[in-house]
Amino acid sequence: MQRTEDHPRRHAARGTRLTARAAVLTLILAIVAAAGCYLGYQQYRVSRWAGVVGRAFRAHRYEAAREPLRRWLRERPQSAEAAYYRVWLALVDQDPDEAVKGFEQARRSGLDPALIRPLTAVYQARAHRIRETEPSLREAFAQKREPQIEVAKELARIYLTSYRLPEAGVVIERWRSLAPEDPLPYLWSNEVAARSNAEPSVLIQNYRAALERDPNLDQAHLGLAEQLSKDRRYDEAEQEFRAYLDRHPEDAKALVGLGRNAFQSGDLAGATTAFEAALKADPRQPDALKELAQTDLRLGRFAQAAQRFELLTQIEPYDHEIRYSYAQALKLKGDEARARAESDAAARLREQHDRILGLRHKILQDPQDLRSRHEVARWMLEHGHAAEGLKWTREILQADPHHIPTHRLLADYYQKQGDAGLANYHRLMASSSSP
Repeated sequence: MQRTEDHPRRHAARGTRLTARAAVLTLILAIVAAAGCYLGYQQYRVSRWAGVVGRAFRAHRYEAAREPLRRWLRERPQSAEAAYYRVWLALVDQDPDEAVKGFEQARRSGLDPALIRPLTAVYQARAHRIRETEPSLREAFAQKREPQIEVAKELARIYLTSYRLPEAGVVIERWRSLAPEDPLPYLWSNEVAARSNAEPSVLIQNYRAALERDPNLDQAHLGLAEQLSKDRRYDEAEQEFRAYLDRHPEDAKALVGLGRNAFQSGDLAGATTAFEAALKADPRQPDALKELAQTDLRLGRFAQAAQRFELLTQIEPYDHEIRYSYAQALKLKGDEARARAESDAAARLREQHDRILGLRHKILQDPQDLRSRHEVARWMLEHGHAAEGLKWTREILQADPHHIPTHRLLADYYQKQGDAGLANYHRLMASSSSP
C-alpha cells in the first residue's frame, strides 16, 4: 500500500521540479532577451550619435555635434572614430590640453595614421613647429583632408608670415568658401590686399563683408573707417570711427584717425578736438603730436611746434620725417645751428629708411631671402622697434632654426637686455650650428 501511495507523490514532485526548471529557463531567456534588447538599444544610440556627429562635422556645425560627441565618448571611450572627432573639436575650440588627451586616446584606439596626420599638422603649426609641419598641411590642403578649415587657416598663416602672398590668397579663398559665415577670412584677405598695395575699394568690400557676419567686430570697424577716409568718403568714415569709439572711447589711435578724417574733410576745429582727445588718452601718442605740431607750424606757433617735435624725437628717434619737421620748426623760430644738425640727422635716417624699403621689396620678390630678412630684423632691433624686430627673427628661425646670424643677433640683443639665459641659449645655438 505504501508504494502505491508514494507513486503519485513522486510524480507530483517531478512535475514541480520540471515547472521550476521551466520557469528558470523562461526567466533566463527573458533576461537574455532583455540584455540583447538593451545592447541593441545601446548600439542604436551609439550609431545614432556617431551619425549626428559625423554629419555635423562635415557641415562644420560644431555646436550641434558637441553633446552627441560627449555621450558617444562616455559610452565608447575606446572608439577610434570618436577620438578623431574629439581632437578635431579641440582644435576648433583652440584647446591644446584637450587635443593632447584626444591624441592619446586616438593612439590607444588605433586610429588610422592618415586621418590623424592633418590634425597633428594643425596642432604643431600652432606650436610654431612650422618647418616640419608645412609639408603635411600642403598635402592635406591639396587632398582636401579634414579638418579643411583649420588646415587652410594654419597654412594661410604660414604663407602670410613668409610673404608668399599669392599662395596665401588661394588658401584664404578656400577657407572663405568652406566657412561662408566666418568673418575672419575677409580680414585675412585684407592682409594680402594691403601688402599688395590694393585699392581702398578692395579692402572696403572685405571689411563690409566681415561686418555683415559680425557687426561687433571692432577690428573691421576701425579698418573700414581708415580705408573709407583714404577713399575720400569722409562722412562714411566718420560714422565708422564713431561706431568704434562708442565701444572704445579712450583708443588714442582711433581718435587720431577721426582727427585726420576731419582735417581732410576741411573740419579743422573737429580735427584739433580729436587730436587733443588722443593726447589726453595718451600724452605720448606720436601721431597726435605730429598733427598738432603741424597745425602749430601752419598757424605760426613755431616755438610750440618745436617743443612738440622735440618730444617726438624722443618717442620716435629714428623717424626721418619727424627730424625734417623739427629742423623746419627750429629754423622758423631762428635756431639755425640746431636746425642744420637735425636736418643732417634726418638725411642719414632717410638713407637708412630707403634701404629698409628696398630690403622689404626684395623679400616680397623672394620670400626665401633670409639674408635680407636678417638685415631688416637687425635694423629694427637697433632702432627702437624691438617688437617688430623680434617678430622678424621668429619668422627667420621658423624657416631655418639654425640660422647662425640670427642667433648671434639675438644673443647680442638679449645680452643688452640683461637676459643672460636667452643670450646664452642663442650663443650656444649659433656655435652648435657653425660648420
